[in-house]
Amino acid sequence: MRYADWIRADPAKAKRLFARFQDGLREVGVLLVAFALLETALSERPIGVTWLMLITFLMVGFALFACAVALEWRTSNGSGGD
Repeated sequence: MRYADWIRADPAKAKRLFARFQDGLREVGVLLVAFALLETALSERPIGVTWLMLITFLMVGFALFACAVALEWRTSNGSGGD
């Protein structure tokens, strides 16, 4: 069964799966931001490496969180019919 057929066959299941995907993105983003700060505070690495890791993890975390919020906004304000 192709993806489009699966969505047509059970749209409620597809909507739940997409909602779980959004929740997962949002949770991973929040955890990356939280643990990046914790890792920076407890790290014994040189300061340059620590700051590079902090900036990288914060950027990835915020990007995932923003992506999840944008997807949620798009599905709630789009032509979903709800």
